[in-house]
Amino acid sequence: MPNLWGRQISRAELMARVGDVSQVGGVREYRLDGGAGDGLSVVDVNTGSGLRFTVIPGRALDISGAWFNDIPLGFRSAAGEMHGAYYEPEGWGWVRSTVLGLLVTGGLDNVGDPAVDPDRMYTDMGLHGRLSNLAASNVHADGEWRGDEYEMWVQGRVRQAALFGENLELKRRISSSLGSTSIRIHDEITNLGSEPEPAMILFHFNPGYPLVDDGSKLHVRSRSRRPYDEHSASLEAGWDTYGPPTPGWQNTVWIHDVEPDADGMVHAALVNRSFGDGIGLGFSYPKSQLPFLNQWKFLGVGNYVTGIEPANCTVLGRAVNRADGTLQILEPGETTEFDIELSVLAGADAIGAFLANIGE
Repeated sequence: MPNLWGRQISRAELMARVGDVSQVGGVREYRLDGGAGDGLSVVDVNTGSGLRFTVIPGRALDISGAWFNDIPLGFRSAAGEMHGAYYEPEGWGWVRSTVLGLLVTGGLDNVGDPAVDPDRMYTDMGLHGRLSNLAASNVHADGEWRGDEYEMWVQGRVRQAALFGENLELKRRISSSLGSTSIRIHDEITNLGSEPEPAMILFHFNPGYPLVDDGSKLHVRSRSRRPYDEHSASLEAGWDTYGPPTPGWQNTVWIHDVEPDADGMVHAALVNRSFGDGIGLGFSYPKSQLPFLNQWKFLGVGNYVTGIEPANCTVLGRAVNRADGTLQILEPGETTEFDIELSVLAGADAIGAFLANIGE
């Protein structure tokens, strides 16, 4: 039963008061017109709770923006929404066509640093792979009543394939419900090819201001951390805290081994207690599916963002993951699944309840 404006309301009660459910929430599809995003299909989801978010089917069903009571939850880069046709696959060209947003997905051939893999015909792989620049097909965006719950979803399939190369398919479903302050993501990756194939996926969540601000903190039960480089190692003492925008900031990354709860779930939260009554974003997912939590901290001027990045691999690139034994291989016809729930933590009570899952 939806909780709208502090009141539990049944389907019958609500529909007696509105002509259409879109008055309070729902799903809306449209296309961008003009600029580098011209022609991109877009889906807005409004849960009616204050949470709304934008899914881009033309960019692998990533979430380009999200807001709670008009408070932005994700960082948006100067590149803005850009059509995948502008993607530059070589080296670090990925950064020229990403808005980042709340979620950009890395994979499926590479995650992290540009890499060279001599075991495949197409040996050169750019930063974070090709997936996020590919358009989805069989897209279905809709909402419907199921009893007293109004469910909303966007789903589709993204194929990453090449002649004499990989043939992988991502099936994604992003869902929420009327009155909810959470977003659920369910992904399935299937090897449609005839040979074993590596499958890498990175859920690159990008909280920005005001979630990220001077005094914000990342809460997670980190058993150990692997620094990305010597610079990251030199700043490890302050891995969980955030400062103000800093001129000359350098890329800083740690790879966490997170302790799950008794049910095998990882819980992490980025919290800013100084913003109003407190605001945060919680992440929950099975560690068996996503054994690594990559944390990116970039507190530059104008590029002020952190990455909370659950993954089935590290951000050290395909070659390093192969050497480390952390490269997941799918047999022909094999499917692997991933589930993540994001929760908006609005106020001290919601923050405290979520942090209890972490043991704080």
